[in-house]
This record gives sequence, structure tokens and C-alpha cells, in this order.
Amino acid sequence: MSRTRQAFLLGRHLTEVTDVAVTLEYVSGAEWSMNWPDGPLYDEMRAHLDEALAGYRFADMRDRKVTPLRGDTSRSWAARAIASRRECTLATAVAEGAAHRRRMGERQLGTPDPRATPEYYALLQHVQELQRTTSYPERASAPEDEPLIEDLLAAATRTDQHGHRMRHVSKYDMAHVLLAVEQAPAGDQPPRLAVVPTKEEA
Repeated sequence: MSRTRQAFLLGRHLTEVTDVAVTLEYVSGAEWSMNWPDGPLYDEMRAHLDEALAGYRFADMRDRKVTPLRGDTSRSWAARAIASRRECTLATAVAEGAAHRRRMGERQLGTPDPRATPEYYALLQHVQELQRTTSYPERASAPEDEPLIEDLLAAATRTDQHGHRMRHVSKYDMAHVLLAVEQAPAGDQPPRLAVVPTKEEA
């Protein structure tokens, strides 16, 4: 069996074991990359890989260098943000992160976004860290999180010039939506996130 075929079967095996889409892609020489979105942490996926390589089915991959590359999705960003909000850690993390940025006088490269406040960047950093350190970050941490996750994804979904909803949801749009809800006066905050799609900028 060719090594390419064995790498394909190894990816399919890991997909079945982890319940996330795992692919192995050839890089160069003896190096391959192992790619998956969200799901297991690096150490967890490495353990699954080592267990698979210990058997005879994928023996030809044992001498290969396999570099793990874990991606993330909009779904996991929304799930971690909503979980942090429910656990009452979101507001504190944003406030502390924003205060630190102001003390350090941190500036962002590129064209400044008038909506991109220190709170905005602190929120992005906090949730991205939760994505990075949480196993299966795309899964709701509590049943009551699920409708709010869907609301956040929907609220940040853009529409094109024809009014059609776009498939991609940006974490940057979700951060702006969530901050708007968090910063609204207590009496004006909806019990659930308002589903108001944003228009695609020209």
C-alpha cells in the first residue's frame, strides 16, 4: 500500500476516533501535516496518533514526521464566548484586558477601525485563548448555551448586496455584536442576543 493511501486511511481512522475531520497532507521529504478543526487539544490528538501508529495498519507512517495543526471555527468562538459570559468571566476578562492595553498604550497595525476599542481586542484575545485551551471548544458547555450560540452566529452573519446570507461568520463581527450587547444599559439588554444580520460592506 502506498504511503499516500495509508496517510488517507490514517486520517479517516482518526476522524472516526475523535469525531472531527482529520486529514494528513504531504509537506516535503518525510514531513506530513495533520490538520483538524476544533476538537481535541494537541496532546490529545497526539495520543490518538501514537496509539494508531503503534498498530500494524499504519506502520509505514511511523518514520514520518507528522506536524499537528489545529484550526478553529466560528462555532467554537461563539461557544467559548457564550460559556464565558454565562460563567461571569467574560466581563472581567474584557475589563482587565482593556485596562492593560490602555496602560501599555498598545497600538494596532493597519487602518484603525473606529469600533476597535481596547475592549474589542481584549475580548478577541480572551475568547481565542479559550479556544486554544479547551478540548472540543465547539461544543456547548451547558444546554442553555446552545440557543445563544446560534443567536450570536446568526447576529454576526453578513448578507451580500442581494440580501443573501453569507456562509462565513467572522469572529470579528461576533466580537462587535457581543460587545454591543454587553455594553448596552442593563434595562436594554435582551434576554437573548438580538438576531440582526449585518450588511456586507461595499
